[in-house]
Amino acid sequence: MKKNSTSIKNLFGQSTIYGIGLFLRKALGFFLIPLYTHTFTHNQYGKLAMIYLFSGALITFYNLGLNEAFLKQFTEKENDKREVFSRFFLFRLTYSSLFLFLLFILSSRLSNFLLTPGDIYLIRLASVTIWIECLCGPGLLILRITNRSKSYVFLNTIRFTINIALNILFVLYFKMGIAGVLLGNLGSSFILFLLLYPEIRKFLTIKLHWGPLKRLLNYGLPILPLSIIIWVGLDLIDRWLIKWILGLGKTGVYTLGYQFGTVMGVLVSGFCGAWTAFFYNNPENKKAFSDSSIIFVRASLILWAILSFFTPEIFRAMVAEEYWIAQKIVPIIAFSYIFFGLEEIFSAGFYIKSRTGLLIPVALTPLLINISLNLYLIPRYGIMGAAIATLFSYFLFAIFSYLIGNKIFPVNYNLKIISSDLCLGIILISLTTLAGNTFYQRVLAFTVLTSILGYKERGRIGKLLHERRF
Repeated sequence: MKKNSTSIKNLFGQSTIYGIGLFLRKALGFFLIPLYTHTFTHNQYGKLAMIYLFSGALITFYNLGLNEAFLKQFTEKENDKREVFSRFFLFRLTYSSLFLFLLFILSSRLSNFLLTPGDIYLIRLASVTIWIECLCGPGLLILRITNRSKSYVFLNTIRFTINIALNILFVLYFKMGIAGVLLGNLGSSFILFLLLYPEIRKFLTIKLHWGPLKRLLNYGLPILPLSIIIWVGLDLIDRWLIKWILGLGKTGVYTLGYQFGTVMGVLVSGFCGAWTAFFYNNPENKKAFSDSSIIFVRASLILWAILSFFTPEIFRAMVAEEYWIAQKIVPIIAFSYIFFGLEEIFSAGFYIKSRTGLLIPVALTPLLINISLNLYLIPRYGIMGAAIATLFSYFLFAIFSYLIGNKIFPVNYNLKIISSDLCLGIILISLTTLAGNTFYQRVLAFTVLTSILGYKERGRIGKLLHERRF
């Protein structure tokens, strides 16, 4: 029992730190919302959104699903860690450079397809930035797998600060528009690589065997279609469809609302970053798996409640008035990310048992339903329809991951507790909305939710306080 408690404590301790690191790394646009919404029109914001969609899809292709394969090989005791890292990094440097060369050749066509014929330079700036990001990835993975979360946060804090400064300089002072945003991203990514290089150099060796590369690819490549389905099909497709159905302006508004929901997504990703290292290192501790799912849901619901119940106040403080319509999708998008986190928990068995290929059909049905729902709901309900499609798709993804994953790697998850906690959040926000959604009603609903969840967690909270006292 003590081992289980310690494992969970370490997991969520690491999750908190990684959450901060990932938040600083990925939520830059959230902190720059006041600058962007007071500087860019809806169409300009929509164009920036399309560039970020392109970048998100590109980094998925760059990764080739090999991150998880590298983590698995790196944690296997019989492997030489320097050799595993070098093989991974040098292979990534080779194929990502070829991708970058191809993107420069195709940049004119990509500009015509995604933006306008005169935006070739924007496509090229984004392509170079993602190439550098791809080369930073192995160094950041080393920090994760060796549980050096403080270094992870420190480096991302430096990068975050530099990116903020460069955005303000290029966008506000030099009036460079979207190009200024991309130059800020490029500069901060390059500095991050320079800071990571000593860590990368420490693990590099030219004396290595390339034979195990085949095993790396056999494990990782089946994850690539899964990554495309999740990040391109489930996470990005709605904004592509809104652009083609409703136009760039609505894409910009939806993306703004999505960014607030992404605050939830980034912190969920922080948990997932710690979770990957945890389940590879503790595959036998199934009790911790079950307990972690409950703690994750309750912690996520509290963050979701902050975002959802106080969205009007947050928008008035940060967002230009012409973008306020986007606030209605924030609770839905944020709730979707709770199901995304549950899917990551339920799918651990696929990775532990090296059955990652099965995740493709698991994700394929939610993808098809997501596309169908978006095509049906967006013309009828606009951006709200896209948000509902996202929520339902992630819900199905979590359900399918549980049903099939639990056959491969049985874990006694307490779905009754998880479901009751999630329903509590849905009931409270629904009642608040129906009653008029006043500030005091939302404060009351938030207080009720946090009190009930805190009462349910009183045992673990009391134990944690007792341990710290002594």
